[in-house]
Amino acid sequence: MKRYTLKAHKLPYHIEDALDEEQRDSVTSSSGRSLIVAGPGSGKTRVITFKIAYLVSQGIKPENILLVTFTRAASREMIDRARQASGSDLKGMLAGTFHHVCNHFLRKYAKLLKISDGFTILDREDSKDLIKQCRSRLVDELGKQAPVLPSAGVLLGVYSYSINCMVTLEDAVVRQNRKFLGVFEHIGEIWKRYTQTKLDQNSLDYDDLLLKAVELFSTNPGVLQRESERFRWILCDEFQDTNLLQYKLLEMLSECHGNLVVVGDDAQSIYSFRGARFENVYDFLKKDNTKVFRIQTNYRSTPEVVRLTNAIFPDNSIEKDLVAVRPAGPIPVVADTWDVLEEAAFVSQKIEEHINDGISPERIAVLYRSHAHSMDLQLELDKRQISYIVFSGPRFVESAHVKDLLAFLRVTQNPYEQLSWSRILRLFPGVGISTALKITDAIRAGLGDGVSPAKIIKGFTGRRVKLDALVRVLAAIDGEKNPRTLLERVHSIFYSEHLDNAFQDAYNRRLDIERLMEIADRYNSINSMLEDILISEKVDMEREQAERSEKVVLTTVHQAKGLEWDVVFILSVNPGDFPSSLAVMEGNIDEEQRVFYVAVTRTKDYLYIMRQRGGRNRPVLGNRYVFRSGHDFVTRIGKDIAEHWDVSWG
Repeated sequence: MKRYTLKAHKLPYHIEDALDEEQRDSVTSSSGRSLIVAGPGSGKTRVITFKIAYLVSQGIKPENILLVTFTRAASREMIDRARQASGSDLKGMLAGTFHHVCNHFLRKYAKLLKISDGFTILDREDSKDLIKQCRSRLVDELGKQAPVLPSAGVLLGVYSYSINCMVTLEDAVVRQNRKFLGVFEHIGEIWKRYTQTKLDQNSLDYDDLLLKAVELFSTNPGVLQRESERFRWILCDEFQDTNLLQYKLLEMLSECHGNLVVVGDDAQSIYSFRGARFENVYDFLKKDNTKVFRIQTNYRSTPEVVRLTNAIFPDNSIEKDLVAVRPAGPIPVVADTWDVLEEAAFVSQKIEEHINDGISPERIAVLYRSHAHSMDLQLELDKRQISYIVFSGPRFVESAHVKDLLAFLRVTQNPYEQLSWSRILRLFPGVGISTALKITDAIRAGLGDGVSPAKIIKGFTGRRVKLDALVRVLAAIDGEKNPRTLLERVHSIFYSEHLDNAFQDAYNRRLDIERLMEIADRYNSINSMLEDILISEKVDMEREQAERSEKVVLTTVHQAKGLEWDVVFILSVNPGDFPSSLAVMEGNIDEEQRVFYVAVTRTKDYLYIMRQRGGRNRPVLGNRYVFRSGHDFVTRIGKDIAEHWDVSWG
């Protein structure tokens, strides 16, 4: 039989003109298994954006494209840009975080996994609270025989590591902290109870979303075939941050058409502590017929910063040589102070100088390896009345007052959810953990007999347990489907007064609640609001954007990834501090190099690398000594690459 080959459509001019040569090759030639190694500031968002536009221009329907990202904000930005570049509304395209995509599949095929499609999603604080309950019950049962057990937060970390790294619970304990092997039997029992409680309450945590999605496709080959046939092209951003579960999911979904295009940079893989596995990049490359593309033109930083960046390129990473295109700028500075007090004074003074020179405060950032390194600087900034924001507090949706109100939304959607009922009940006088557990158990039993939660709760009201106000609230919101209306009723009947009684900063928290109501106003259903708010950082990004105005940013390097500023200070680049002595002792110097690389590449113009001649003034942290010798990142920075300043008091 004679073969006839169709020619690809010509690349539209607006796409061709928008890309440099490396970007254009990545967009037009990536097919099958393709890795696009994207150096910092090289325009990876542009490549993904125009890859989508290019596919649409070649006749690929949007519903046949899957885009997976690590933040909702990144997904939203890419889709908005792709709409403009393609001239298509991209209707039907599935795009979002791994958790969002998995949630989509689980809602669609819930019955195959014997779960209800109305399941509740537990955030990390919810998960911790539920584990705390299971742990408390076990300790009560063991009585005087109960050993010292890890906290709920530590247990959640172990469980999450086990799932995301696809290792046994015992292996996870060994890797996280071997001393817990002595109580492994109890850790396993709490895990069983936690798993069963989630099942009883029709709830899934973040890790379950990934785990259940992989389980869905592993046990239902017909479903996998259907979804894999649908997605002719799968695109993944920040591939170096994927864990084993996420990688497996990508491989499964690309089985049919084989077009899996991943974009990332192993040199920027810095999240191993939460299961991210930069080795996924190398495993991807090992497969036959994998294509590799490099985009190495840096559009973010000055040539001077790019030169320093190339000098500190992490060992054991895929080779790349960044090329600068911006005009020349100031030479990076390595500033030596005697101690952290001089460091704080220098950084504060330079911030004032840059602001006086016309740089907006929000375009200035101070990065550090550990939050503790920022404490002296915060005191100095306060003295000088320089406004700043610290990106290390709780997420907006994890703050107590917001979680309280969300709990009312959640029980209207899933009345079997014990955790939210317990949270609500404990807002009222006379209700502690044990009483809350009794009432929630009664609510679940009553639901099975057709008795309303309000009636059950009314039966527990007495001289000590005062729940009349809750009964009034439940009556007022019964049957209410609009999220804003429901929140307003809860707030006016009960929560406004509770704020004043429970929180010293009630005014600021009330502003947060007003913000929550504004967000609720965008949704027609409670379920859609809860899904959006609990599986993305969208709300926090918007909130932080508003708060960031006219304020200097203080943040850990891990929270700074993906961001950029005109001026960047990196604190305490001393052996033992950065790189972390603990990481060095554990043999993780490669990752510390990558963390430093990420820190340096956040700057556009001015870069200051801080170090102390006398070391930090707290050489002992907890029960371990911070080593001051060995790996020193500054030794990789030649005198011809940066200016070395000796800072001292005048």
